[in-house]
Amino acid sequence: MSDISSWKVLVVEDEQDSMEVVKDILGHYNIESHDAYTAEEALELMRDFIPTLAILDLALPEMDGWGLLRAMRDNPDTAHVPTVAITAYHSANVAQEAILAGFDAYFPKPIEATSFVRELERIMDER
Repeated sequence: MSDISSWKVLVVEDEQDSMEVVKDILGHYNIESHDAYTAEEALELMRDFIPTLAILDLALPEMDGWGLLRAMRDNPDTAHVPTVAITAYHSANVAQEAILAGFDAYFPKPIEATSFVRELERIMDER
């Protein structure tokens, strides 16, 4: 099993409340997190820091989570980073599209803490 205390997770979420929920969950498990409120801010951060895992809101302003995923996959430095989609606009169709687009997992909001971290561990264990 991967050592979650060594993870460096990038959380990209434009809503303050949702950002705090995700960061609180990660913090509860002593997982280091870095936050970005836009895709552009996330790309800037990843010039100096390659995350262990990235959690991307699909509905970001300007470049959305789908575009950020494509930008990450197109960059050799971040192409390998596991990515998790989160969204308040949940449907079975969106969930399927997210996995087909290349996300490693998909979570509707509100996020349930225990299953969320368990799924993150599964993703990291498969890497």
